[in-house]
Amino acid sequence: MSQYKLSNDETIEVTQLADPLPGQPRSGSVVTPPSPLGAPGGTTPSSPVTPSMPSTPATPSTPSTPPTTGPDFRGPASGPLSGAAGGEAMARQVLGGRYELLSLVGSGGMGNVYRARDTELDEVVALKTLRREIADKAGVIERFRREVRLARRVTHPNVARVFDIGEHGGDKFLTMEYVDGESLADLLAREGAMTLGRGVEITRAVCAGLGAAHKAGVIHRDLKPDNVLIARDGRVVLTDFGIARAFNLEGGASNTVGMTLGTPAYMAPEQVQGLQDIDGRADVYALGAMLFEMFTGERAWRGDGVFAVAAAKLITDPPDPRTRRADLPAGFARVILQCMARDPAARFATAEAVAEALSTLTQPQENVTPEPPKPSFPFPAPAAAPAVGDKGVAVLPFRNQGPSDDAYLADELTDDLIDTLSMTRGLRVKPRGVVNRFKGGDQDPLEIGRELGVQVVVDGSVRRRGGAVRISARLISVADGFQLWAQRLDRPEQEVLRMSDEVAHAIVEALTSDAPAAPVRESPSDPVAIDLYLRGRQLYRRFWPSSLREALALYEQALARVPGDPMILAASALARCRLWFFTGEGGDQVAEAAARAVKAAPDLAETRLALAAVRLHDSDAAGAVRELRRALSRSPALAEAQGLLASILLEAGEVGDGQRWCESALNLDPSTPLAHASLTRLYALQGRWKEADTELSAAAQLGSEQWPIRARYLLWRRDVSKAEGLLRDLDEQMHVPGMARALLQIMREGRIPGNTPQMLSAEMSHHAPRRRAFMHQLRAEVHGFVGDTEEVLNEIQRAIDAALIDLLWLDRCPMLDEARQHPRFAALHAVVKRRADAILEAYRER
Repeated sequence: MSQYKLSNDETIEVTQLADPLPGQPRSGSVVTPPSPLGAPGGTTPSSPVTPSMPSTPATPSTPSTPPTTGPDFRGPASGPLSGAAGGEAMARQVLGGRYELLSLVGSGGMGNVYRARDTELDEVVALKTLRREIADKAGVIERFRREVRLARRVTHPNVARVFDIGEHGGDKFLTMEYVDGESLADLLAREGAMTLGRGVEITRAVCAGLGAAHKAGVIHRDLKPDNVLIARDGRVVLTDFGIARAFNLEGGASNTVGMTLGTPAYMAPEQVQGLQDIDGRADVYALGAMLFEMFTGERAWRGDGVFAVAAAKLITDPPDPRTRRADLPAGFARVILQCMARDPAARFATAEAVAEALSTLTQPQENVTPEPPKPSFPFPAPAAAPAVGDKGVAVLPFRNQGPSDDAYLADELTDDLIDTLSMTRGLRVKPRGVVNRFKGGDQDPLEIGRELGVQVVVDGSVRRRGGAVRISARLISVADGFQLWAQRLDRPEQEVLRMSDEVAHAIVEALTSDAPAAPVRESPSDPVAIDLYLRGRQLYRRFWPSSLREALALYEQALARVPGDPMILAASALARCRLWFFTGEGGDQVAEAAARAVKAAPDLAETRLALAAVRLHDSDAAGAVRELRRALSRSPALAEAQGLLASILLEAGEVGDGQRWCESALNLDPSTPLAHASLTRLYALQGRWKEADTELSAAAQLGSEQWPIRARYLLWRRDVSKAEGLLRDLDEQMHVPGMARALLQIMREGRIPGNTPQMLSAEMSHHAPRRRAFMHQLRAEVHGFVGDTEEVLNEIQRAIDAALIDLLWLDRCPMLDEARQHPRFAALHAVVKRRADAILEAYRER
């Protein structure tokens, strides 16, 4: 019985039995599971890149004991606080008495890939660990040595050199040439289809490396974009020649006639069949599959699962690449299809022949479509999902080892570190809402890392005493328990934010190896001001007006000590703006507060965010978008800015990018209230009530019940029975906004009572224009609920007179269905449409 355990397109191992049915996988096939990281080839490459790890069964590694290198930070800090600038840096891990680990490059089912320093030769190498449960398999290490000896025959500039096999504490590892650059897979994921000239240039180098290997009697068997590296100097390097074969573990059947290993998207049909006489033409087939992807931006074979792809190769010819790229010259299509012929005899006989055929097709002056003009300042696109090559990082909640009153300090340091690391390309950092559930627990960091599916965890503690702060932190590899970095910092408490920056920079350096210079944060020199600022940030996140007032008071105390600090000025302006929206308080001071922040630090993302919030609430949504673009160009991972931009775009009718910005903000910080509210509202306006309810539940789990939103959506659904039930539930709740009760009471009575609570009144001239427009929207909805179309139109007009930009609501809200049929509606709609167009023009302008 065949055991099919794979999905997606991971490298697979197939043990085949004799006499398969034509066009079908052989019975008795045993397929090893993919790397849990989901990276082809069992690795998670990143820039810079080293050769990828051969894929193997992905059994999680569970060290029998936690790592012992470096200090144990789970207990109280020992030793006196020095109070002097400085700290104690721990030595890096050294393997085999020779190789000093510098940074983690990739991680996969077989083990980790590190950038390491050969201390004897003082050279940087790539070091690949082999998980013990794999190395302990009978015959694996001997086969590994044999294949390494074979691979060392290949000496060519386009082939990565293999150096040595070593051992450390019973763990085996391999050292190889370190290539500083990126994989072809990462390049394709970032840029898509290549120009013909560039593709041919890369292919020539690949063919040169393949040709040298084939002449030495070495067949790759797992050629794919992940195993083609492009160095920073432009050199193209092939990796993992023959090494994957060493991990082709023995099958249990006695009549096994062939075994192979490869990645289904690039495997030749004879590899799928498990034939023994594999030669260089299998690599030619994989080269053709790569060419298809390089020139079209898509893989040739599509299907549900790897076996659908593998089986299709046995019974069908590959698709013509011109069906995916209409302007691809016919000659290029012919070369690709000949490489991918099902019959090996019909393919090019050698890799050199492929290079020659492509060279004859390349024109001296290729017509290249000019790139579109770039924006006047950098602006990132919304990220729907992290890149495959990103390293997963979890910053565990820092432990407070001081008085309980200092708990906020540990929380803010954790949040600050998460925010800083989230801005680093190549890292996929778990947001605070995900890691906070481990706060106060005693679970082993490695167990948490495996539970979260990350490659590394940051574990640390903080202690304040006598005017000084001690931060102890360590970076641990989840796969093998190696400690990549550890440090203890003892500094005066006014340097606490700079200490956080130093820790972040050291972590980035250990994970990417090309970290920029350590940031110099212009943080206040006054320790009391820093303390007030951190306390204020905690209160600001709670969103309640009372918390905002407390936060604002703390910020004002801090500014009295450091009047020109831009971070505190920006935080104060944001708190003022939010309080103005909810309560109408302080509207005359909001614009001045934002202007002071921008004047103090015009290039700081937070000051631009503050100015954007003020402009949005004061009737300048297009100006707000421009400021948000500036903020995100400086700090792409600023979740609050992403959430605000998402809200504006959705209201303006840009659903695609608006939703992606929402999802990106929530990926960075699941507790971002505005992103949750905007996404919930989108689902509700689209009639996707199941998804809307799911978002409301997610927000509730994070401590935000959003009672007004729940009441409003019951109004849209005309669900009177649930409204009555919710109204009864609210009688037992504290801190329920009057707006929610007002909406529910209107639903229960079926009319708008004369004593409608003031919370639903739009006569609030001291409130922000955006708030007034919102209240007129609510009044339009309740008039729609009771069937008063004239008043619906009147309220829409009043909302427009305030600051209405909400085209999506105008088009989709079910309470406006009757009003949309009225002759007056078209003119009202046209006004809002013009405003929405201006917003989108600001969003897209170059």
